[in-house]
Amino acid sequence: MRDFLLWAGVGLLATGVCLWAWRRVSPVSFWLVLGFPVKAVTVYGTWRAVASGCGLSKRRRRWRWSVPGFPGWGAE
Repeated sequence: MRDFLLWAGVGLLATGVCLWAWRRVSPVSFWLVLGFPVKAVTVYGTWRAVASGCGLSKRRRRWRWSVPGFPGWGAE
């Protein structure tokens, strides 16, 4: 078990060094491959709480009291 933890630690350290070097050498490809997807998942995961806290979202009504196709004939 001790050997596994040693190799796991060395592997994590090597991965961290490689990611750091990649970010320093080629920031655009790092952003496109790793940075943007991580940021997109983070925003998607927290958007509901942020939007409701800021008042940007409102609950959908079950029935919409408007006539689609006639502008100005709706409640909104």
